[in-house]
Amino acid sequence: MSQVDTTTSRVAGESNIDIASLVGDLLSQSFEQADRESVNGALQAVRSVRTWLDALEIRVARRVRQLHDVGRADSPVTTLIDNNGCSGRDARNTLDREGLCADMPLFETALGGGRVGGAHLDAMARATNGLSADAKAAFAAHQQRLLALATQMSPDSFERRCRDLARSIRAQLDAAAEVDRVARQRSASTVRQWTDRTTGMGHTHIELDPERHAALWTSIEAHLASVRQREGNSGRPFAELQVEAVVELVSTGGSTSANRRLPEIEVLIDWSTLVDGIHPTTVCETVDGIPLPIQTVQRLCCEADVLPVVLRSSGEVLHVGRTARVATRAQRRALAALHRTCAHPHCQAAFSRCQIHHVIPWERGGRTDLDNLIPLCTEHHHLVHEGGWSLQLHKDRTITLNRPDGTRSFSGRTTDRLLVDSQRSH
Repeated sequence: MSQVDTTTSRVAGESNIDIASLVGDLLSQSFEQADRESVNGALQAVRSVRTWLDALEIRVARRVRQLHDVGRADSPVTTLIDNNGCSGRDARNTLDREGLCADMPLFETALGGGRVGGAHLDAMARATNGLSADAKAAFAAHQQRLLALATQMSPDSFERRCRDLARSIRAQLDAAAEVDRVARQRSASTVRQWTDRTTGMGHTHIELDPERHAALWTSIEAHLASVRQREGNSGRPFAELQVEAVVELVSTGGSTSANRRLPEIEVLIDWSTLVDGIHPTTVCETVDGIPLPIQTVQRLCCEADVLPVVLRSSGEVLHVGRTARVATRAQRRALAALHRTCAHPHCQAAFSRCQIHHVIPWERGGRTDLDNLIPLCTEHHHLVHEGGWSLQLHKDRTITLNRPDGTRSFSGRTTDRLLVDSQRSH
């Protein structure tokens, strides 16, 4: 048996996955007339094969690195590009995965067994990018808890948890690290413009630090709201109105808007973090989930109103029944404290881009109360209203989502903030 065959058998044995049988089953199937259960089963088999191959690729990359270190092979990036048919970016991504698995071996075993995917490793790599060696070691010490989260979460949700943990570790090891990071982001902010010679379309690319990006889009959203309310605009495409709002705002400063007011920039932070600093479950970010340094938020609090959102309390009226047709600003704040994104379990559309949906429709007697409201992006809002999908919101804010044929698509938690019952300010 060759060395490659030996490695393959060993990985397969540790993962308890019969790869040969899975591949054989996939090759024997015809999917032209497959039903939903067959397609789902095939996708699960493909995932098992892919994660097994990802784990094997990590082991091979590790050996390539070892051979390079003793002068018996080209650089790992070059070897992977030449022999694996991948791009330079893919090669570096594989080596990042190998480095993570060297520090967190539980993830390598879980990857080979199909319990997590390569995308979970990529999420950790992005979250830990730029951390010092000591911070990465502190991050790796949480591998057991992180693995438990990864097996239950999509890569997108898992990355947010990893980012929160990395930020907490960075702040604990170096109090100035977060401020330095934002200073670097401000310095790296750019505005570029060019014209596509093929299409003739003009391009403007603005790259901003989180604070100024949030301020920019708050202004755009505020002006867009007034543009949408103008006579004749109700039937125009949203993208067209958005472009009009941006151009008008830049060229006129929004002076054409009636009753124009300064936009409100929303930042969410839990009270303990605001008073005492970062802790393991800190929330300190824009409404769309972009982390901000504590010092930045403390500065903003000196210049703005601090509006508390106390969940499950009677501090501010969040239940207005049939007295209002649309969600109030207070209700939007409360929902933002619960949801970074659209409430659909697999959607990453930012909260600020979502519409507030009445689970029991207003026209059917539904109330404009917090326990009947949930954020949905335009696509999923249309699916629920016109697409035949049904959505139920339960008292614990878990949801049940059913397909048009009545079968269940999802049942579970939709809130994605770390602390959903604590006081926050924004």
